[in-house]
Amino acid sequence: MRIDITVKPLMLLLLMVAASQAALGASNLPSGMENPLPLSYPDLASAPAPSWLAEGMRATYSVIASTADSEYSENIEWTTGSPGYGLSQVDVVALEEGVAATHTQPYAPDAQGAMRKLVGFGSVVPEGCGDFWASPEALKMIPEMAGERLTVQRLPATVGGEEHQAIRFDYRNDGLEMALVYDLASGLLLYHAVDYHSVGTAGGAATGSRSTSAIYELKNLREVKVPWADGSVPSWLEEGETSYYQGQSQIQIQGAAPSASPLAVQTTVGDVHHRFVEAGEETFTQEAAAQPYVYTVYGVCQLMGGFIPPEAGSLGTGVVDVDPDTGMRVSVVQNDETAIVVEMTNQVDFREVFTYDPTGRLVSIRQEYNPDVITSSGFGSVRVVLLQLAG
Repeated sequence: MRIDITVKPLMLLLLMVAASQAALGASNLPSGMENPLPLSYPDLASAPAPSWLAEGMRATYSVIASTADSEYSENIEWTTGSPGYGLSQVDVVALEEGVAATHTQPYAPDAQGAMRKLVGFGSVVPEGCGDFWASPEALKMIPEMAGERLTVQRLPATVGGEEHQAIRFDYRNDGLEMALVYDLASGLLLYHAVDYHSVGTAGGAATGSRSTSAIYELKNLREVKVPWADGSVPSWLEEGETSYYQGQSQIQIQGAAPSASPLAVQTTVGDVHHRFVEAGEETFTQEAAAQPYVYTVYGVCQLMGGFIPPEAGSLGTGVVDVDPDTGMRVSVVQNDETAIVVEMTNQVDFREVFTYDPTGRLVSIRQEYNPDVITSSGFGSVRVVLLQLAG
């Protein structure tokens, strides 16, 4: 029986996430690639932040991504393509002593058009040049130039029907081309494009090539009101602390017996700050394509994070936020002396539940996908992922 996956992840997004892990804590763009601006203009690291930058700010980018593979045979080039689209959201989860902690969450649509989460990642960046902004004072001082590897020009730009006076940076290096367009008045990243081309060889001859490209265009900028933003990092969080979560991923296809496979996630705490912590996550599974080590951050001003401030226990229940771009609704569904339970749902076919103990420690994660796959016979399925804190 053939099973067709209805959720096709954005391959380029996952590629960029993997690339970002090579530079832990570096300023990452919404694609996950390291931002080259601080390397070209070191003064950005100490430049003043934009006046609008605050904890809870969320930038949403529309993404169009594609891959193309070519094979060469007797002077004939055979090409196949793999397009995709989705969203990338970057949240400012903490601001502290000149740095910003951000969390980037990519999304891809399923067969029903509802959004599903992909692998997210975090970064710690200087307030003067972050994942979706750069200091407008510093940008205004950068001169135009036209070089072999970098071109800088000022020009009008239209994004989302609005006109901006912008500054554009075009980088070129060893098959990689990158464009960054910032609004000069606010310092907001309006547009980001990436093109990468690689060629395979054998015996000195080209055997094939692979091209990846993506366009990220600003869709929305808003402030998420997190009710526990005035809270604190739990006192039990210490550098080097490891948490191990065990569970399983179970798939139930209509008309067939359920199948389950073991699953485990290990989180390791890195540097602990006043408003956020740095951490690493590793996923262990029987599947061949296991998720790699992911660098991330957990901030006080964050929804569905690796901890929740203990002060959240004094709050009530109810809807916290409904995102207009992804359709994700976040609610506190239980808050008592035993647990704080937070739910995220796309209100169609995806639900995620984080359960925290009264100290703010994450003790369980439950994800439900329905339907997740469609068989060739048209049968639906349900996939449930459950993880519990071990020990």
